[in-house]
Amino acid sequence: MVNTPQPSAESAQAERLRALSALDTEAEAVFDALARAAAVATGAPIALITLIDSEHQWFKANIGFAGMRGTPRDIAFCSQTILGPELMEVTDASSDPRWAENPLVTGQPGIRFYAGVPLTLHDGVRVGALCVLDRTPRKLGEAQRQVLEALAASVVEALELRMQTLQCQSALQVEMDQARAGLARAKAAAALVARTDKLMGAGRWSLDLDSKEVDWSNETCAIHDLPPGHRPTLTEAFSYYPPEARTKIEMAVKTAMLDPHASWDMELPLHTAKGRKIWVRTLGFAQMHPAPARLVGVVKDISIRRRVVAALEASDRRFRKLFEFSLGLICTHDYEGVLLSVNPAAAASLGYSVGELLGRPLTDFIPAERHAAFRSYLLQLMTKDRHAGMLELIAKDGSRRVWQYQSVLDDQSDEPYVLGHALDITERYQHELKLWDEATRDPLTKCFNRRYLENLSDAFASEAWGCIAIDLDHFKQVNDQYGHQRGDEVLVAMARFLFRHARRDDPVVRLGGDEFLLLLRGADGEATARVARELEADRASAPIGFTMGTASFGHGVSLAEGLGEADRRLYQRRAVDRAPAASATDRLS
Repeated sequence: MVNTPQPSAESAQAERLRALSALDTEAEAVFDALARAAAVATGAPIALITLIDSEHQWFKANIGFAGMRGTPRDIAFCSQTILGPELMEVTDASSDPRWAENPLVTGQPGIRFYAGVPLTLHDGVRVGALCVLDRTPRKLGEAQRQVLEALAASVVEALELRMQTLQCQSALQVEMDQARAGLARAKAAAALVARTDKLMGAGRWSLDLDSKEVDWSNETCAIHDLPPGHRPTLTEAFSYYPPEARTKIEMAVKTAMLDPHASWDMELPLHTAKGRKIWVRTLGFAQMHPAPARLVGVVKDISIRRRVVAALEASDRRFRKLFEFSLGLICTHDYEGVLLSVNPAAAASLGYSVGELLGRPLTDFIPAERHAAFRSYLLQLMTKDRHAGMLELIAKDGSRRVWQYQSVLDDQSDEPYVLGHALDITERYQHELKLWDEATRDPLTKCFNRRYLENLSDAFASEAWGCIAIDLDHFKQVNDQYGHQRGDEVLVAMARFLFRHARRDDPVVRLGGDEFLLLLRGADGEATARVARELEADRASAPIGFTMGTASFGHGVSLAEGLGEADRRLYQRRAVDRAPAASATDRLS
């Protein structure tokens, strides 16, 4: 088998094939008939009309090659036929060196004879072939060759007629689509205008300056409570306006009639045909071209908008009064906490005038130790839009005020701000602190009591604590020998002793009787031992002898477990220390 050369006019061929729109298409009766005529005229069992692109040979008509729609181009006999203008004939392909190894010859369908005429379009481009094939060697007669050539010319005419028909149909379809689209656009535009008029509550009107005829759209009729298509006179059109408004609209129309550059845009009251009192916005201007000259414009029912504006104005007045006279504390501030507005109640709570507060950052009035918490408040507002809690502020006289607040971020305006509403709960807060203090402190020693420990459970769980359990030695003998008043004095003095050695914020707890507990926040074993050594070193200044036991808890170790361990160590130490020595009564004498 030889390599099949490509036609020199490959690009032109590809362009014509695209224009024909016949590649890989279904069978058509006219081409099947021409192929069948070729088979009958030559006596060949197989007749094909082929179209050839860069890689394939497609069968437009197929007589005798059942089930096949084409072959690769490199084994197609017709790929050689289209290289020249004349009929190509192969009498015995098995003995022809060009075709002897072709799979169509060596295998099924076992082709031996081939004769094909190129399909040459009127511009000279060859796009395929009309061919006949046989499984036995043979040769065409001169008459058969002429018939085959004539049928090939008919195939070309049919292909080009098919192409022209498709092009005409396509052009007609485009025109029809354009016409439909134009009609649809016109209908859509009209519908859009009608829908827009209805949606916006606006209607159109015109006044012919020569005939003085008035034309209203359906929406304009609806605004006046009149049926669609109503055509009022000019006098009737003016009559729907009350006297003062009628004077204004008549003057505007007369001015526009005399001055083609004049126009108007007014909001006027109007009484509809049903007596409804509404407000309308009416716009108009002169239109001199195209003729006839006329005034045109729109009218829109703005009654709802005016009611909304009036309601907003009333709401604004009410808000201002609420802001000014509210007993609650109201303020606004920006992203950085700078005060933008303050109501008189808020200013009075801090002892300032409103003018002394505006433009100042809230941090000017917040204790320094609370500044970090305030920055956290601002950050949370930016991410969560709202925040609530308690805020401690310094009043002008230096006193502390406590506000319970709720703040909301408003970021819908051009300049976002925070609106805060608060209550001054200073007295309530102080009262609650007093009640809390009374409930959690021992009234005699002012140490915390066991109830205090119950309220620290969350703090105990979140950090490490050290604890020092302290028992007074021979305290019962003090009460027995000197009386309970002296015993109370010893307990108070012992509390003062422990307060002196407690670090800042470390609670001293009286567990009951002569038992005390020193809690060390955030202390590890070494820090706890250091405080215990300091107590031990100052034992001589204590009002009575005592025994200590130390332990740690938190981070998985409960308070009960920590106290149990401290008690165990305390009793171990007491067992070691209990030896003949001076009694407690001797030390107190």
